[in-house]
Amino acid sequence: MFDRGFFCIITHMETVSTVQPTPSMISRLFSRAAAPYWVMFGIAMGIRIVHQLLVSRADPMYGFLLQGGDNYTYDRWANEIAQQFWLGWDRIPFFHGPLYPYFLSLIYLRFGHLHDPAAWTQRLLGAVSVVLIFYLARRIFGKKAGWLAGLAAALCPLSLFYEGELLVETLLVFLHLSTLCLFLEAAARKTWQWWVCCGFMMGLCCVCRPNVMLLVPFAACWMGAAAGGSWKKRVLSALVFAVVAMAVMAPVTALNYSFSGRFFPVTYSGSYNLYIGNAPDAIGVFFTPPSMKVIREAEQKEDVDIPWRAYLLKEWRKDPTLLPRKLWLKTKLFWQSGELPCDVNFYVRREFSPLYASPFRWAFLTPLGLAGLALTFFRKPPRQLTDARILFAAYLLLYAFSVILVFVPGRLRMPALAVLIIFAGYALAKVMEGILQSIKSRGISPLLYPSAIVMVLWGALGVALRSPDDFMLIRWNDYFNMGSACEIQGNYAEALRHYEHARTRAPELESLQEVCDNLRKRMDKMKDMKKSGT
Repeated sequence: MFDRGFFCIITHMETVSTVQPTPSMISRLFSRAAAPYWVMFGIAMGIRIVHQLLVSRADPMYGFLLQGGDNYTYDRWANEIAQQFWLGWDRIPFFHGPLYPYFLSLIYLRFGHLHDPAAWTQRLLGAVSVVLIFYLARRIFGKKAGWLAGLAAALCPLSLFYEGELLVETLLVFLHLSTLCLFLEAAARKTWQWWVCCGFMMGLCCVCRPNVMLLVPFAACWMGAAAGGSWKKRVLSALVFAVVAMAVMAPVTALNYSFSGRFFPVTYSGSYNLYIGNAPDAIGVFFTPPSMKVIREAEQKEDVDIPWRAYLLKEWRKDPTLLPRKLWLKTKLFWQSGELPCDVNFYVRREFSPLYASPFRWAFLTPLGLAGLALTFFRKPPRQLTDARILFAAYLLLYAFSVILVFVPGRLRMPALAVLIIFAGYALAKVMEGILQSIKSRGISPLLYPSAIVMVLWGALGVALRSPDDFMLIRWNDYFNMGSACEIQGNYAEALRHYEHARTRAPELESLQEVCDNLRKRMDKMKDMKKSGT
């Protein structure tokens, strides 16, 4: 009973409501029953405070924005909004979901155009997301699973990394987890107010990143099933959810249509991204295929006006196996253990915080989460469609498919990782229960068998999903960008080290050798000047 009551307080803070806080709500928020949630928040926030202090001082790329990257675009866009509090007409129709720039602009509006306040705000939001993971795992699988999932989320180095970047991932994970919490509460309460809240949060997810629209039909069907009662009530519940979600997206759609004369629900980049990920010469990640450059030269138009979908359909007709082959390639890329870079690279920055060495990365949690998912369905098959495990499993798979449909940067996997952490907490809880029970009984406990199944599946999946090499994980330009950041800060020795790594990665680029040689000459000249000065 506590979990549901505590969640009412959380959702009142997260959603727009006309109900004012009452003394009973405040007292429950600070009651003994709420203590585990505050403890988990304190742990998560403490870890983030330490990490933020470390990286803000040690990481040369902290707050370093590369022109043309998503983080650079979000920063400029948010600053425009903060200065004039409007959309920036040259950005309509939208290429990126507009929700995150508005979120970021509120921080700039209050604290100025500074990176630190944005990073600290996202750390706070990340800590709240940890509490939501703790709540969901605790509600579905029990207290042990909740604590283990919460601690894994608190120590996840990928979350710590992306929270310090001006990227949409931190906000998106929070919105997805909030939506899942609302789904569970709506299924329990079965009132239209909760379906409205669910639709509102799902709409925000879509405005944040439009690939989430693929989940809306399933979510509407699930809510109709969870509503219970007559078929009219079920249909009405699904319609209320879907209509509210579309109403949240409607202003964005209207703006796109008013400026372009075409129907773009959130962004116009859908067909553009589909071509990048599914063209004959696509490699599965965000990389402009050579064929795209040829089309641009032939069309002599802006990307928004080029019929990318028509070009893609033409290629699929020529080769019917093209789409299945590309989807299979991206499926392997999505589930493989490495963190594929896009704008920022996790691997070249691991040395700047010991918390990046935490094992709770995708490579550790995904095999464990998949093992936990398989175990929970095997041990206790769901009897109803409204079972929360079905919701979470379907949500995970549909979200994964929405990413695989386009291309697979590692950071797009973060909402999927949040769900996998919940199942990983369950798997770890079963492993610990089996081992502890066997130690107490001094023999083979029946609980040891599920533990053994989890360990075998975990190991097998870990091997199967291991990245074959780091060719796509660390590129020459990742080292070059780090070298540039070090050089700007005057750390020439470190800059040269990273430039040399870049040259090793791409020996065919003679310009990299020139960069290294020029920097050496500058360093030698500075040494000579220093000697002559002494």
